[in-house]
Amino acid sequence: MITEKMRFIRKILELFFISLFLFLINLLFPDNPGYLEWNVNPYIITAIITSAYYGRNLGYLSLGFSILYIIIPINTDLSLAEYWKSLWNSGYLILPPVLIGIYIFGMIHNSFNSRIVNQHNFMKKVSLDKFRLQKEVNSLSAVNRELEERVLRQQDSVTALYTQVKALHTQNLSKTLNILISTVQKFSWAEKASIWQYEKEGKNLVMVANIGWDSDDVLNTIESVDSTINGWVFRNDRIFSVRMLLEYENLQVMDTERNILTFPIKLSSFTWGVLNIESMPFTKYNLYTEKLLAILIDLAGTAIERAAEYEAMIKYTEINHDTNLPSVSQFFTYLENELDKVKDTRSTFSIIIIEFTEFGKLAEKFGDKNVYNLLLRLLNKLNDLSDNVVDLFHYKDKNQIGIYYPGIDYDGASLFCLEGLSMINSTEWDINGSKVMMDVIMGYASIGSDEISIEDLLDIAENLLEMQKV
Repeated sequence: MITEKMRFIRKILELFFISLFLFLINLLFPDNPGYLEWNVNPYIITAIITSAYYGRNLGYLSLGFSILYIIIPINTDLSLAEYWKSLWNSGYLILPPVLIGIYIFGMIHNSFNSRIVNQHNFMKKVSLDKFRLQKEVNSLSAVNRELEERVLRQQDSVTALYTQVKALHTQNLSKTLNILISTVQKFSWAEKASIWQYEKEGKNLVMVANIGWDSDDVLNTIESVDSTINGWVFRNDRIFSVRMLLEYENLQVMDTERNILTFPIKLSSFTWGVLNIESMPFTKYNLYTEKLLAILIDLAGTAIERAAEYEAMIKYTEINHDTNLPSVSQFFTYLENELDKVKDTRSTFSIIIIEFTEFGKLAEKFGDKNVYNLLLRLLNKLNDLSDNVVDLFHYKDKNQIGIYYPGIDYDGASLFCLEGLSMINSTEWDINGSKVMMDVIMGYASIGSDEISIEDLLDIAENLLEMQKV
């Protein structure tokens, strides 16, 4: 990572070697030391151009390097004192206008830089104003939700259901299942509930999440799909309700008094497992609760499938121990798989590459782990901004993150990046209590109606990143 100090040193070295190059050329003209006999003096032109591009301080430094080389004798016919005297006679009238010219061009450079800084500060102020307004809107929204939940009896609120469904979208299957079962408890007042996943190897159902279980319950974490009500629901892809025991003798045989409501959990093309409510208040056992939970579980299927696919993908993949994110090679593989799906479904997706430009500088001061923790806080906010639908990967450099964003096109990716940058600028960032600058650039590209390879897609995003570095 190139720091400001390194850039400054590089500029000084550039000026030093440019002056040295001009001096070496001057050796070919020993009768014209310092090019003082020419109408256009390369030393003077270099100093003025430097002032215009880098500021007057470096312009004066360039002139200083030039003077150091000019006073080196290249005409051996004269003594040192005579040589310097002839230089003074030839150049003392030129020096004041040169100094003034460097100053003027340096002021122009400074004025231009000031306008850029002012514009940047203005944009930052706009972002902060937008953030303050957004906070007010969020506060009003919170008040509105509170009033709505009071009217609709909080637990049965459609708004609350929507919020919980959005929270289901994570890259962690265990977290998704725990959110699902907590949501089921919230809307059904269930005292005991569990989620079971089908295990192909043993052809059994295995308990993978529960709520309200005690020490006796955990002794029964594996069930047969052939001789239990959970298995019957899984095999037949049907909802079980305890009232069905009055109608079906085969269910009476399998009943262990642990099933009140049992729902199949379906993914896009197969049944994944079941959710079972084992204990709940009698007043909550009604058709309304049953339909509400059925809707919730149907909506949860997409989130469970996404989390399961992501965990299966990274299970045997090298991940970064500081971030628990998969590597760039897995990013390429994932995109290739998604591209095949897009071709079949004619859907779309976008990729976004995030580069944390201050990573190297902050890592030198705080260490890689602390900077990765800062980066994870940023990624969590971006994930929230996307309603938890993005997948995250490391990219080619340690300060780069690749994001897969399904279901949006180029315009949507552009809007997401703008909102993300606004969020970053309006958030105070710190490492161990020390405030730091979160300087981030983003490049993005989308799969549209035209066929494109993953390599070309990534090239578009990388080119957009490089353009922002110029």
